[in-house]
Amino acid sequence: MKRLIKGVFGSFLLISLACNTQEKEAFAQDAQTVLERCFQFHDPDEEWASWAGTYVSVEPRLQVPGRKTKVQLQADGSFFDMERAYGKDTLHWTIKERQYSTFVNGELVQDTATMQAYRLSQERADGYHNYYRTKLGLPMSLKGRYQLKQEAVEPMEWQGKTAFRLELEIADGPFSTAWELFVDSKNYQLLGYGFFPTEAEGEYLVVDQLMEMGQMKWPRMRHWYSRGEDEYLGSDIILKASPMHD
Repeated sequence: MKRLIKGVFGSFLLISLACNTQEKEAFAQDAQTVLERCFQFHDPDEEWASWAGTYVSVEPRLQVPGRKTKVQLQADGSFFDMERAYGKDTLHWTIKERQYSTFVNGELVQDTATMQAYRLSQERADGYHNYYRTKLGLPMSLKGRYQLKQEAVEPMEWQGKTAFRLELEIADGPFSTAWELFVDSKNYQLLGYGFFPTEAEGEYLVVDQLMEMGQMKWPRMRHWYSRGEDEYLGSDIILKASPMHD
């Protein structure tokens, strides 16, 4: 009898282990497939590549609670214009067909002293362009720019939801080349993303609400947190957006 019980228990254990292995394999998915489904969820008709328009966002930070930015851009990178108030002054950075212009209170700036005083450099304009174009079009704006760091992904708990975590290398990524995306395991919506120059540094953003632009579903609100101390740092909230008209 003991041998029979032991044999039955052993068989049950083997079956359980096999089932757990199969269940784990069933949950695991190809990383590229997960990312493609995320693209499909947010941009089913592939509108982003040809999108051109304007959007206004409030970007409260702990030290600058009233920050507000207006951006005009073409997703193909051929045009970018950013306007932001700094105290009593309004600054513009404009890039059109790789030609740079900067303005203070609507006046074109050409002298070096003013450029230095307001930090109106080409490098800073490029940085803003890369950041806002990447941010607005996520996840679609990563197409053609990323390399996945793993072949398969398994679901994990993140911000109270079950998500896939994708690690990506982005050569020209804002803030860092090392990025991560958190994708809902059920509908493949982008739940959040982050970047980390080192394992101990970096920030992550939680996506809150979606807004429709044509058939696209854009993240409307993003909340920033520090990676190390998990401290709230600020938010980016789109107030309005509209396509450009010919």
